[in-house]
Amino acid sequence: MKIAVSSDNHLDVNRIDVEKALNFQSDWLLGHDISYYFFGGDLFNDFQQTRNYFSRMRQLLGPRAAAYFIAGNHDMLKNAPHQLVEHCPDPGYLHQQFVDLPGTRWRVIGNNGWYDYSFSAYANQPRRVAQWKNAYWLDSAIDQPFDDQQQMANVLQQVKKQLDDARQAGKQVIFLTHFAPRAELLSPQPSFVSSPRQQYFYQMFRAMMGSSKLGDLLEQSGIVKLVFSGHLHGQHPVITRHGVSYYNQAVGVRNKRSNEWQANNFFDQWRQTLKIIEL
Repeated sequence: MKIAVSSDNHLDVNRIDVEKALNFQSDWLLGHDISYYFFGGDLFNDFQQTRNYFSRMRQLLGPRAAAYFIAGNHDMLKNAPHQLVEHCPDPGYLHQQFVDLPGTRWRVIGNNGWYDYSFSAYANQPRRVAQWKNAYWLDSAIDQPFDDQQQMANVLQQVKKQLDDARQAGKQVIFLTHFAPRAELLSPQPSFVSSPRQQYFYQMFRAMMGSSKLGDLLEQSGIVKLVFSGHLHGQHPVITRHGVSYYNQAVGVRNKRSNEWQANNFFDQWRQTLKIIEL
């Protein structure tokens, strides 16, 4: 059995023809005998468009393969009330859900995740970070009734229950989330970050990347073996800590302002960043 994992396709930001992407990805997955396709968030800046895409992909894949997704922060920007994001009824939506892979002990657990500023030098000044976020960061548009620390606490509570249930069922776990569970997954500080203002903005940027508390929980579980996260664009090598291997499979963005791709076009970039695991 082969599973494939991708994230951060940003079809709208990358100005990719949706029909062409949908047909290409579905055909490629079927042509390479992929049984399960998991997507780690950030397909569109619109949750409804992301839901529609995966509904149609599941139809195209038919009985030969299945597709599941979680939401990234970009998906949550539009048509994404908090209760819907937390409890969306779509059969392919994996947040707070799981899939047991037939004929194996593997359970794939999904959770969108969040962040608590723990990657930042300003982690102990949450009010200051929150003020910066509200002024500069796109996530300020997301419908969220809690502050970021409470939202991350909710995530940890959800994941703990998911892991406890998996342990009782005797499962090994593959965990899918959007935000980074380890600061070590971030790229080294760019050389152009030099002035005090640049340093300040860089630390604020790091605050929104994920939470080390999630990595701690996953590593302490004893049953999580593979973790797939997105959110961080660019190339990030696999790291392994306490028996847990962390992967990043983000496609990233190419536009007039930046080019995060290693390939010449979206479809080659998707193939090159796609993580395939044979179980």
